[in-house]
Amino acid sequence: MKGPVHLFALFLLAGAVPALSSGSGIAPTGALTGTLTVTAPPRPKVSAANSGNGLFYDEDDSSATRHVLPEEVVVYLENVPGNYPPPKQHVQLDQKFLQFTHRVLPVLKGTMVDFTNHDPVYHNVFSNSHMNAFDLGRRGKGQKAYVKMLKAEVPVNVYCEIHASMKSDILVLENPFFVTVSPGDKFKIEGIPAGTYRLVAWHDYWKPVEKEVTIEKGTTTQASITLNEVQK
Repeated sequence: MKGPVHLFALFLLAGAVPALSSGSGIAPTGALTGTLTVTAPPRPKVSAANSGNGLFYDEDDSSATRHVLPEEVVVYLENVPGNYPPPKQHVQLDQKFLQFTHRVLPVLKGTMVDFTNHDPVYHNVFSNSHMNAFDLGRRGKGQKAYVKMLKAEVPVNVYCEIHASMKSDILVLENPFFVTVSPGDKFKIEGIPAGTYRLVAWHDYWKPVEKEVTIEKGTTTQASITLNEVQK
């Protein structure tokens, strides 16, 4: 992914635009921009054979080598006031090459998440989360199920009961002021109500980073982020 990522483009595609209420029109807003830098050690590589993919996919086959997922960091703001209806369009967290299609997936509270099995084996996707627990049962290739993420929670750990190496984290957030960004890329979040908030950069392997940011009306706040530690 190259170049800034724009939040509102994402929401236009999803069919939902954040609703900001201020009594007499649109609330004063600003923007947040920065660069995500990672100096922490990289995630250890796992071969297809060690992950279980080698049982069903040939590592020399180009279709099998596409199973390696890029690293993604979720950058989001906490405690932003406003009423934000979830998007009508569902979000996808599929199973392919014996893994989930995202290691980290941010969604707005109330979003529907679809789970489709694309593998030639059964999966049993579940979460033992405190607030968004679910168990989809055993499903074969081509079968789909969905879950509505009703309560804000970071993270909702998602697993496969059959394949212990499979894991994903869903971040169920209170507001739509979030973006997914790759290491070394710039990010931009727009339309943020003026105020002071906690900015969080969250990753499943690197230690998350938090900082305070102030958003002012009609201006763009700079807040670059560096992830420099691995989670203990």
